[in-house]
Amino acid sequence: MIHRLSYEAVDRTLCDIMNVPTIGPQYKPFVNMRIISDPVNTATNFNDMTFTEWVLSVGDGTLPTQKIQHTTENDWIQIPSSLLIPESDNPISDLANIVYHDLPTSFGSMAYIKQRAIVTPTNQAVSEINSYLLNEIPGDPKTYYSSDTIASENANTSILQEQYPPEFLNSLSFNGAPEHEITLKPFTPIMLLRNLSPSNGLCNGTRILVTKLGENVIYGLIIGGTLEGSPVAIPRIVLEITNRRWPFTLRRRQFPIRLCYAMTINKSQGQTLEQIGVLLTRPVFSHGQLYVAISRVRSAKGLHIAVANTDGKYRDFTRNIVYREVFEELE
Repeated sequence: MIHRLSYEAVDRTLCDIMNVPTIGPQYKPFVNMRIISDPVNTATNFNDMTFTEWVLSVGDGTLPTQKIQHTTENDWIQIPSSLLIPESDNPISDLANIVYHDLPTSFGSMAYIKQRAIVTPTNQAVSEINSYLLNEIPGDPKTYYSSDTIASENANTSILQEQYPPEFLNSLSFNGAPEHEITLKPFTPIMLLRNLSPSNGLCNGTRILVTKLGENVIYGLIIGGTLEGSPVAIPRIVLEITNRRWPFTLRRRQFPIRLCYAMTINKSQGQTLEQIGVLLTRPVFSHGQLYVAISRVRSAKGLHIAVANTDGKYRDFTRNIVYREVFEELE
């Protein structure tokens, strides 16, 4: 890992070059948004320029907003119909079949997998999408179970172990930590949840295409980046997890991974893909989240949005949370 002093040196250098006392907060990942226009097809160019303006308006929070029935927020925007998938009773399967078309025959192709993903605000929706797509590909599944214990450093460990048996510990899920039960098949994409070896490309957020499922090691190839195609081996590790809700530190021995046909919007930052599905079974819940989701693609034709609000009359509206105070600090 890079030392803190190195970051501070870069920060001071940039402030000196730009003649500013501090580098303001960056609320939009501009460098990750690349809109590719067709030099021949003028109709496509017009659509892409319109799309670019719409995406930037979402990020700036300048689109018209309104309040819809049964809500208290006044930050709902209308999604262009050309970006929406048709309404259905099962938006997960419909969106998955659009983004991952031909998955049963192309699931082993790195070129196919690395150019597409589905993003959504919540981990629950991520798990549902991943489970659906895992069942769509051939192969025998293999399930890995974690070993969960309460860390001995906790006070009154013996009492806590009686109050919270292993079955209860197995049922716990935490953001950014692997599940107790992980089911995979050969040639499924996974994402690392911990830094294992940054110099070898094994960082938190690295995507890997599984090639072999061992008992204690998972083998695969790195997806994307300068080390794309490099063979890697992922071991089980011991993770210590704390949560204010529980009076103990959980010690979970498991592979630090999760299936990643789908990922949370926050985890998708830094990705630039050809095909992106945005599943909004519930609206976004933090500043700039919708902008991050829709700016992962190179062109409008690669973006597919499924809105599933509880009120069926508003399937083309969703929240766009933008804090204007951020812009005022930059001005």
